[in-house]
Amino acid sequence: MKFVSSNSSKDNRREAARGSAHNRSAQVRAPQTHVERITLEQAQQQQQQVGQPSEQQQQQQQAGHEKNLTPAQHAALQNIIQKTAQQRAIQQSYEQQATQLPDKTKRRGSKKKQAQRPTPQRYSDIYGYPNVTKKKKGRAKSVLLTILFILIFSGAGFGGWYYWWTEHATFTYMLQPVVILRGENIPPDAFLYPNEEMTRVSAAYRSPVFRPTDGQQEVSLTLTRGWRTVDAVAQLYVMTTVAQIEHEFREPGPQLKPVDFVSNANAAGRIPFDVHFIEAPLLLEEYEVGNHTLRLSLNNAPFEVLLSVTDTIAPTATATNKTIQIGDKISPEDFVENVFDESEILSIEYVEEPDVFSQRNQIVEVKVTDIHGNSDTFSGGLTILLNQSPPVIEGTDDIVITVGDSIMYLRDVTATDDFGRDISDRIQVDSSLVDQNTVGEYRVVYSVTDYTGLSSEVEEKVHVVEIDVDFVHEKVDEALAGIINDNMTQLEMVRAIFDWVRRNINYATTRGGPATAYEGAYIALSQRRGNCYIFYSISEVMLTRAGVPNMRIERIEGTPTRHRWNLVNPDNLGWHHFDAYPTRLGLSTQMAFFTSTEAAAFTRRLASQEERPMSNYYTYNPDLYPEIVR
Repeated sequence: MKFVSSNSSKDNRREAARGSAHNRSAQVRAPQTHVERITLEQAQQQQQQVGQPSEQQQQQQQAGHEKNLTPAQHAALQNIIQKTAQQRAIQQSYEQQATQLPDKTKRRGSKKKQAQRPTPQRYSDIYGYPNVTKKKKGRAKSVLLTILFILIFSGAGFGGWYYWWTEHATFTYMLQPVVILRGENIPPDAFLYPNEEMTRVSAAYRSPVFRPTDGQQEVSLTLTRGWRTVDAVAQLYVMTTVAQIEHEFREPGPQLKPVDFVSNANAAGRIPFDVHFIEAPLLLEEYEVGNHTLRLSLNNAPFEVLLSVTDTIAPTATATNKTIQIGDKISPEDFVENVFDESEILSIEYVEEPDVFSQRNQIVEVKVTDIHGNSDTFSGGLTILLNQSPPVIEGTDDIVITVGDSIMYLRDVTATDDFGRDISDRIQVDSSLVDQNTVGEYRVVYSVTDYTGLSSEVEEKVHVVEIDVDFVHEKVDEALAGIINDNMTQLEMVRAIFDWVRRNINYATTRGGPATAYEGAYIALSQRRGNCYIFYSISEVMLTRAGVPNMRIERIEGTPTRHRWNLVNPDNLGWHHFDAYPTRLGLSTQMAFFTSTEAAAFTRRLASQEERPMSNYYTYNPDLYPEIVR
C-alpha cells in the first residue's frame, strides 16, 4: 500500500518531531509539573488542519493501488487491512486508558532508577509531547507495520503461487521419435528434442523396467523441469536387422542398400533414421564363394550382417557325338564341348566307360562337376568303325646268330592296323622250330590280330652259324659304301647292288650249299665264287644292310634242280624279281628288277632251247609270297 501527503503536512510533522525531542530532553533535565491534555477528536482535527490525509483520501489511494494487484495479492492486502483496523482499535483503546492514568509519578523501584527514568503518569508523560503528536507517531508506526505486513503476506502469497505453479502448472516440451536396433539400450533422455529449451528438462521412464518390443510402440515418460513434472508419451521404433543374406555366385544383383538389411524398415514410416555401411561393399557378383561380413550402422549403433555366397548352379556343356576306329582311346572330354561354369571345373568323367572294342554303336554319358560339387550329365553317341583290311607287320628280317647266342625277335618289329594305328603290342612270335644250339636255318612266324579280328603273318629265318658274323657285316658295309649314297632311291640301290654282285662274284659249280644265307655270303666274300645259293645269299645280305625290303623265293620242289633268287620292293613300287645269278642265255643284265610276266617269258625262252631246255626255271608257288607285280 502506498501513502501520499503534502509538503505542509511534512513540515508540521517535522516541527512536531522537534518539539517532541525538546520535550523529551526537557523531561530528563527537569520533570514537568503540568501537561496540557487533548482528546482524540481534537488530535484528528489538528492532523487534518496540518494536511494529514483523511480516511476517504486513504481509501481512494488504496483503491488505486489495488488495481495493480493480482487476486492473490489483493486477498492478502485485504487481510492486512483488516488486521490494521483491528490494531487501530486496540491502539485507540490504549490511548483512552492512558488519558485516565493517575497523576502520580512515583513507582516501585530504587531511587536511582526513578531519577534516571521518571515514570509518566499520563500518555503525555510517556511520549513527552502533546496528544496530537502522539497520535501522529502512532499512525506513522501503524503505516510502517501495514507496509511490513503487506510485504510479508505478499511474499507468502507469491511463494504459495510459485509453489502451486511449480507443482500443478504444465510447461511446453518437445519430444522426438527414436529409432533403435533390437537389444539396444535407449536412455529416456534420447526422446527429448535437442534444442536449448529442452536442455533444462530431464526424462525418466514411468515404468521401472522398460523392455522395448519390435516395431512401433508408445513409451510413457515423466518429464521434469525444475519443480514441475508432466507425463508424456513418445514414439519408439525398434528395428530388427537381417542376420544373413544369401546370393548365388557370380549372379548379377542389385546394388546393396543399407536399408535392405533392416527387416522392418517400413515400420518407421516417415520417421528419418540413419543407416549406412561402415565399409563400402563390393558388387554382389564380385564376391567369391564363402561367408563375408558386412558392417553397418543404424543411428550410430553398429551391427553386422553375414553375406553367404554360394554356388548351386551346375556346369553347362554341349554334348557331342563321336566316331572312332575300333580300339581307339577316347576321353570323356571328347563328348562335351563349350563347357562353362562360374567356378572352376573339377572333373569330367564317364558315368560308365564305353567299350571301344565293341563292334556296335553306343550311348555314352559324361558327368561334369565343378569344385563346389555341382554336376550335370550329358549324353553323346559313339560310332565305332571296323577295320576292313588286315594289319601289316613291318621290321622283320632274317636273324643271324652264332651257335648258343640269344635271339631278340621283336627288335624294330612293328604292326599297324587298317587305320594306321600302332598295334605292335599285339604281335605274337612263333619260334618253336628254332634250335639256337645247332647250325642251320630255322623258320620263325610273326602274327598280329587287330581290334576287329583281322590277322596277318610274316615268316622269317633264323640263321644259326659258326662263322664270324662281324666279318660279313664289315665287308658288306665296305662294299655298299662304294656303290650307294643317301641321295639314291631304293630302286637305284637295287641296280647298284645287282651290278656289284655280277662283277665281283663268279659262277662255280658246287655240291650242296651253305646252311644259312650268312654262311653263303661269307663264302662269296671270302672265295668270290659260288652257285645260285651263294649269289642269292650275298644279294640278300647286301639288300638287307642297304635297307631295301627283300625276301627269298624258291623254285617249286620236285623239279630236277633247285633254284633260289630274291624278291624286292624298293620305294614301295611293288614286289619284283631280283636274280643276280648268270644264265646261259646271257640275259642276266635284264634280271635286276623284273615282273612276273617277264619271269614267265624268260621261262618259256629257256624251254624252247634245243640244247638243254628247261621248262620250270621261274616256277614257284604264288600262295607262299606276296603279290608280285605283273
